[in-house]
Formats: sequence, structure tokens, C-alpha cells
Amino acid sequence: MRTRTTSHAATVALLFVVAGRSVSAFRTLAPTNTLPGRTFVTRAGSVASDGIEASVDVDSAIVVDGDSDASLTADEQVQQSSVADIGSRKKKLCVLLCPAQFCVPADYEELLGTIREEASEDVEVVAATTAPLSRNDWIKVARQLPTTNFLEGKLSVPETLGWYFSAIEDGIGGWVARAYLGGLSGSSTAVYRTSRDRISGLLTLGTPHSNPEGALVDQTRGLLRAIEFSEDCSPRSLADRGVKITCVGSSGVGGGIVPTTPEEVVAAASYLPLTGKLGQRGDGITPISIAFLDKPARRVEIESCELTGRPVSHAHVLPTPWNLWDGSAASIGLPKDVVWYGSPGVLRQWIDFVR
Repeated sequence: MRTRTTSHAATVALLFVVAGRSVSAFRTLAPTNTLPGRTFVTRAGSVASDGIEASVDVDSAIVVDGDSDASLTADEQVQQSSVADIGSRKKKLCVLLCPAQFCVPADYEELLGTIREEASEDVEVVAATTAPLSRNDWIKVARQLPTTNFLEGKLSVPETLGWYFSAIEDGIGGWVARAYLGGLSGSSTAVYRTSRDRISGLLTLGTPHSNPEGALVDQTRGLLRAIEFSEDCSPRSLADRGVKITCVGSSGVGGGIVPTTPEEVVAAASYLPLTGKLGQRGDGITPISIAFLDKPARRVEIESCELTGRPVSHAHVLPTPWNLWDGSAASIGLPKDVVWYGSPGVLRQWIDFVR
């Protein structure tokens, strides 16, 4: 799809699925009494694991050892029922994280844990997981390299990204998730139809949402353009379906005409191909000018970390596309002082939009 593997290294997206009385659980959060095996969503309220169905009830109740506590007085039961009612009024969400290019679920374990802990008081994240992609899956893009469509920048979205769309239905970053929501996957499965009805929001972190005419190189070879010009993928169309979009971008790293630091050198080398311009600002990889969608999508621009004052960078890891012998191994972590969208003091600037 592209030759330089660092440009979209942390193009991460989060999909929010509203949970009803029962929640479709992901494999890693399935009940312990299900048999081990491939788990997939079958309908709202249950998961199937090798034919074994298990409902995951999330309604609040006063239960002690599996039964209501009859020893409580009437007043105590009313008081505890009130507490339970407050809990049941919370909006219950499942969060699916769509990993960045060449990144794997292990790279986001800490982020998912923080999202569950730091969610707004009126939101309960009852399940959170990452789409089950391995590093080896990205090799499937190479099938399109020797084609005329690749050379002409006219790659087909379903043909090139079908493997990523399938990962969602078995268990993508940013603009790929938008393509899925807009129906460009070509999928007609029950899982897809259910997800379109239940997904309430999309939040992207450092995602390039447009391919300006002045861009020097179309690094997605026509994929982003197809999504950008699809009416069904537009912010207005998704909003009309009840999907609230939040785009988070950073303006903390400059890509000056005369870079003076290693960070600025990398930023300038990333911004120039994507926009055709120098002197841009962004997160070091994605320039802020293409990180947002038009209204009614929400724009959240972050410049620095509230705790350290350091600029917000694009990624917390360095992807390792060469490590194909262990396709699920975590990427190379960057130094602890590197601040990214998931760092404390940065995450709190967008976490309230997980709803």
C-alpha cells in the first residue's frame, strides 16, 4: 500500500457499540463457562463459542451468592435498589480498537485498560478489545502491488482491505473503520448488519482523513480518495444514522522549512508528501490540516500534555513489519518520556467523547 512504514504508524480508531439488556461480548471477555474456541458475535445479547451460546447480562441487581439477599430490611433493599438503578442508567458501551498499520493487539493493552478506568461517570465500558490482526495480515496488501490499479492509484477498497474488514466481523485504523461504517466493505453478513445498527460512535486518533490535491504522493493508492468521496462515508451520512464522529489531532510538532531537531526532520518528511507544503504542524506524522472531518464531526485539537507540557506525538511504538516469525509480538516501545494520544494528561482531553 505504501513504501514508508512510519507515516501512519498509530492511525488508531475506536468504535463504540451500544449495549442493550445483554451485551455481545468479545472473545477475551467471554464468560468463563464457555468452551475455548473461536468466538464471534451472533446477535445482540449472546456470543457463540463453537456452538455454545452464553448470554452476558449487564442489568444491575442486588445479588449475594447468586440470589437476592432476603436478610436485608425493606429500607436497605430500597436503598441498594436505588444505587443499582443509578448504575443501570449508565450508558453501556463495548469498545473495539482498530489497530494502526503493522501494529498488533499487544500494543494497546494499556490503552484499553485506561479507557475502561477513565470513562465518564455516565458511561460504563463493559467490554473493550482490539481487532484480532497479526503483523502477518498486512502482507495481504502486497497482492495489489503488481496490479494496474495500484500503479494508477485506483485500488478497490473491498479487494484491498477485505482481510481487515473480516477481522472486525470476527471479533479496523481510522479511515478504514470509516469505510466499514460507510458500507464499502461490501459485506452483507448478519454481524455487519447488526454492527451498523448498534455502533454509536467513531473516534479517530491522528488519522489522515483527506488526500489534498496538492499532495505529492497518494500513499494509499486511491483508497483514501474512494472513502473521501463516498457519500455513505461522509460525516453527515454517518451522523444521520446516529454515529457520532470525533476526530482527535495534535498540532504539537512543527515541520519547519528548516528543521532543527530530529523530530522536526521526521515531521517535515511526513507532512510534505501528505500536503505538498512545508511549515505545517501536526503530531509528527499526520499534519493537523488533514486530521479532521467536516461538521457535524467533532474536532479535538491537542497541542501538549496537561501533566508534562510536552508536545503530543503520533505513536508510542515503532512498528516492526519485518518481524514475521512472531506476527503477534508487541512492537518496539518508544522511550517512556514520549507523549502520545494515550498518555496520561492527553487521554483525559478526549476520553469524555467515548460515549
